[in-house]
Amino acid sequence: MTMSLNVLNHLGLRLYSNIPTVLSELVANSYDADATKVDITLDIDNEKIIIDDNGHGMTIEDINDKFLRVGYSKRENGEARSRDLKRHVMGRKGIGKLSLFSIANQVEIRTSVLDQKSGVSTKSAFSMNRFDIEKEIKSSDKYHPIEIEVGDFDKTKGTQIILTNFKRQITYTEKWLKKRLARRFSVLGDEYKFDLYVNNTPITIADRDFFSKVQFLWLIGDEIKKKDEYLKHYSFEKIEEINGDLPGTAYKVSGWIGTVELPSDLKPEKNVNNNKISVLCRGKMAQEDILESFNEGGIYADYLIGELQADFLDLDEEDDIATSSRQKINEDDPRYQELQRYIYPALKKIQGVWTTFRNELNKKNAIKKAKLVHPKLEIWYDSLKTDTRKEHARELFSTIESFHFDSSEPDAVKKKKDLYAQGIVAFEKLRLRESLSELSKIKTADDLKLTRIFADLNDLEANLYYDIAAERVEVIKEFQKKLDDNDKETLLQKYLFDNLWILNPSWERPTSGSEIMEKRVEAEFNTIVAGLTEEERKGRMDIKYRTAAGKHIILELKRYDPSYKVTPVNLYAQLNKYRKGLIKCLASTGNSDPIEVIAVLGKPFNNEDLKEAEDLLKTIDGRIIYYDILIEQSLKSYSDYLEKQKEISKLRKIIDEIVGS
Repeated sequence: MTMSLNVLNHLGLRLYSNIPTVLSELVANSYDADATKVDITLDIDNEKIIIDDNGHGMTIEDINDKFLRVGYSKRENGEARSRDLKRHVMGRKGIGKLSLFSIANQVEIRTSVLDQKSGVSTKSAFSMNRFDIEKEIKSSDKYHPIEIEVGDFDKTKGTQIILTNFKRQITYTEKWLKKRLARRFSVLGDEYKFDLYVNNTPITIADRDFFSKVQFLWLIGDEIKKKDEYLKHYSFEKIEEINGDLPGTAYKVSGWIGTVELPSDLKPEKNVNNNKISVLCRGKMAQEDILESFNEGGIYADYLIGELQADFLDLDEEDDIATSSRQKINEDDPRYQELQRYIYPALKKIQGVWTTFRNELNKKNAIKKAKLVHPKLEIWYDSLKTDTRKEHARELFSTIESFHFDSSEPDAVKKKKDLYAQGIVAFEKLRLRESLSELSKIKTADDLKLTRIFADLNDLEANLYYDIAAERVEVIKEFQKKLDDNDKETLLQKYLFDNLWILNPSWERPTSGSEIMEKRVEAEFNTIVAGLTEEERKGRMDIKYRTAAGKHIILELKRYDPSYKVTPVNLYAQLNKYRKGLIKCLASTGNSDPIEVIAVLGKPFNNEDLKEAEDLLKTIDGRIIYYDILIEQSLKSYSDYLEKQKEISKLRKIIDEIVGS
């Protein structure tokens, strides 16, 4: 069996995907070399990245036999632990160095080894070019790096790697790179004697930018021991604990899972998803996200973030579980499946209490949050007269706050205000909810508490009635505003046919299901109107047919001041034609409900003509109504509504201000 250098294309030159992943491989190498400090210099202006460490460095033999030997495995060569600090090494496959060429075309390496006995440092330096490597791939089975000057590299021990000539422009900021690297390692700080810097600024756990946004935190396994440390630096609404033992195995997991307040707190950064649970082995990222393996559909899943340490996935005596890219784990491996079987019930446990935790928190902060949406919400809340109603109002606000309002969505603020406004209206209509909580306490029909429930039922009915009244008052107010006769005429034409209660409070809106009959009658009336004289057509405004309260109604609107004299005889003749046309239409359906004919006039008849008109119209179940009397009677009939409107308007004013501002 022979091996072509072309395998490098598949193992590293084109395998790695981004700068943080590549730099992680270099940092891992420094960690394995017992470095206590690694400094990454991000020089965007000069398109250069420099990685410096104070590890052991490499001799010429180390360079040729280990670094340049693709596939050299430290663990298989008795180097499972680092030389001095006895760290469990992160590297395994021996292909991490190839990752350099997935982002940069030119790599320079300078390294220094300190002889412990003589105190003398030996330095070496060489460069590698991706294009030269690819050229050699086509013609031979070996590639020889170019030896270069050490230059101003003055370290007594350690290694420096300089990356230039990048495949694509560097757009990462120092802050973003620190965050990505902080999230890829859990062995940073004094506890592990390992410090990582970007541009001379140390990377700390805080750079992960996790915990400042976490509301509820679940600590897992050995991480529970660090609870006080978490509380020293961060404020969580609640901390819970989860056992880290995998049932039926000797495996253990540690780490944490948290939920944030809003999904937008986890919004992607530079196409990097933050809504994930990462898996680390030996202190280094092994898999970006295990959450995607479960296809969780619950809303809670959009709020999840976490980090699990599972060292059993990287045991020396077991096969390497990582894929070639070192960015994912082989999901068919039994160890990974054991981890999945552990995580799934843990997630379900979190899901089971997450809603309760959020509701409790939202209820606790309900009024404060509502006030931030609009100050009028607090004013409405304070206007509630009983503690019980205030408690229900708090629950209402809490429910609204539990809904998903992504601040990045268009009109998110308006949608929230609208929902609050609708919630207040619903609350006012459903005050009965206060009594429903008492139903479970009622044991007999004689229980005096029934009186309170029925009283609340009456209150609810009254509230609904006032809502209807509010609509009707608005119509009446329109009449009040219009003083000009022609305006009254136009307004009646606009409102009368859809608001028959103006004529009679017992008549509500048109009966549903009567549309087909109305079209038939309208066609018949059009035929009749076509036969009127020019004078008669000018004197009228409209004719309509409606059904209401088990009755068929014909409405003829005359102009307030018609251009010709309306006589009792011609009024009767016109209305009788409409009545006969309606009878003709009803005959085809077998409907025998009574018919009423109403003429709405502007100027009244004199006494003699009025008597004649009334006598004639009685024979066809007809009557006359005048515009002015109609308005006056409506106002009188709904005077109680006008009084109640004063109370309704207070609530309406609050709602309008919430929605409108």
